[in-house]
Amino acid sequence: MQIFQAAVLGIIQGLTEFFPISSSGHLIVLPQIFGWNGVVNSLDFDIAAHLGTAAALIGFFWRDWVRLTTSFIAQTLRGFRGISSDSDARLLILLIVGSIPAAFVGILFKDTIETAFRSALLVGVTMVIFGLLLWWTDKVSVQERKTAQANLFDSIFIGVAQTISLIPGVSRSGITITAGRSQKFDRTSAVRFSFLLSTPAVLGAGLLSAKDFQGGADFPIFLTGFIFATISGILAIKLLLGFVQKHDFNIFVVYRVLFGIFLIAWAILIK
Repeated sequence: MQIFQAAVLGIIQGLTEFFPISSSGHLIVLPQIFGWNGVVNSLDFDIAAHLGTAAALIGFFWRDWVRLTTSFIAQTLRGFRGISSDSDARLLILLIVGSIPAAFVGILFKDTIETAFRSALLVGVTMVIFGLLLWWTDKVSVQERKTAQANLFDSIFIGVAQTISLIPGVSRSGITITAGRSQKFDRTSAVRFSFLLSTPAVLGAGLLSAKDFQGGADFPIFLTGFIFATISGILAIKLLLGFVQKHDFNIFVVYRVLFGIFLIAWAILIK
């Protein structure tokens, strides 16, 4: 039964980490709703699942990171003169700069924030509020900028927005896509920049937490969560990048609002 629960939660982690509907919100409340306790509700399982989504990002975007890094090294060896005109080298710098706010806040306040805001009621409220914010921003923003046109302000602005995702229910991809759309990036570019920016944050958080990983006799359960989170994460990335080429984010907004209302009602009336 624990293996089945690990597989289900691994799939949920992979899908909800990249769809703009909040992975932390789902992993906090779904075990409560289903009455799943024990190993799948442990810190070790959270670590394994998050490392799975980090593996998904690396597995999907490794060619991008190799290209960006190679361009940066090449321009550096030329004395930095070509970095400003090389879109790949410049993008790598912007991604590094954009990752600093989340790294700073995450290291100092991650445990405090996640402990203080770990309630179904709050997750429901944030699901609704930030879902509507995504809808409004996507509705009023024009689509005219590409990832290669990102500048320092975009990087810092979206990077600061990413720190808000430490609050369960906000959604890392949701808030960074919202920030990207507010800066007039087209949907595909906003999603792509969001995923690239999240790679250092997700990988760093996973590795930072890995020092607390115990494993032991429950290792098969953790491995199951890791594998299913990786596979479903890669699928979610591919699906969303294809989906936004022809569609808006309304389906995710509707889901967030309905699920958020359900959580609020469940927290107040049932729990």
